Amino acid sequence: MEASRKPLAKVEGRKRMRLSGLTVVWRGTPSLDDWVAYIANGTKSKKLILADHTSERKVKGLLERIRGLSKKEVEKLAKG
Repeated sequence: MEASRKPLAKVEGRKRMRLSGLTVVWRGTPSLDDWVAYIANGTKSKKLILADHTSERKVKGLLERIRGLSKKEVEKLAKG
């Protein structure tokens, strides 16, 4: 009989950037490079992705970096 394995914990969060007014959402698994961060204010069909398949450290660093940017600058950073 196989032992069942506990699923890995997912971490999610969202933060509203004060200067740009955009809401950034992120999710991932601690200690894995599967993190993604995107702008939630867009439509479902057009999500502006800021980071994809990256580490938690890079996502948190990105959030700190874009905190002081304007809406136009943040959207320019996104992959679309």
